[in-house]
Amino acid sequence: MSTAIGTTLLAVSLTAGGSIAGKPVLPRPLLEAAFQKAGCTLPVSQAEIVGNEQLGSRLEIVEVTCWRAAYNSGSILFAVPEHRPQRAQLLTVERWDNGRIRRSYSVASPGYDAKTRTISSMLKARGKGDCGTIQEMKWTGWHFRLLNAWKKDRCDGETFEWDSRDQWQVFPTQAEPRQGVDPDFDGTVFGGDRVRSSTR
Repeated sequence: MSTAIGTTLLAVSLTAGGSIAGKPVLPRPLLEAAFQKAGCTLPVSQAEIVGNEQLGSRLEIVEVTCWRAAYNSGSILFAVPEHRPQRAQLLTVERWDNGRIRRSYSVASPGYDAKTRTISSMLKARGKGDCGTIQEMKWTGWHFRLLNAWKKDRCDGETFEWDSRDQWQVFPTQAEPRQGVDPDFDGTVFGGDRVRSSTR
């Protein structure tokens, strides 16, 4: 897996052939339950493990396709204990939604940096990619916490990508410190259990 951030944002999507040899095989019942919980629009029969990377000691992060649209695509993420794919757990990510932090099970075009254990994401508002939302999230040990968000509403042909994002930052701001996660999130994270970076 490449972790370099490219000119269109990406700390390249959790591509196969990374630092962990081979892809884990997730049990179909586990995938079916995760797809239903996350509201994925792809049928489970089309589920594809895009790639996997190291998340912690004896723990890896696995990306599975969840939905596709005209110029965006999204994935769900699992924390998978080493050699124990049947214990995989669906992860949540925080996202910026019109001034509120919400939790979600899917993330648009995720790119993962194994050194910092952060995810970058870009959701295009149109195919040209000159407007939309860019976000950065950090692994906490049980979910990905929102660190930064940038949003460009005006689709004016001006480049909106990782290297030119700073002037459109909407979170955090000095005038608006971080607030709690929106309580309307539908569901809990692993029933409240914390995913540890090492397994016994």
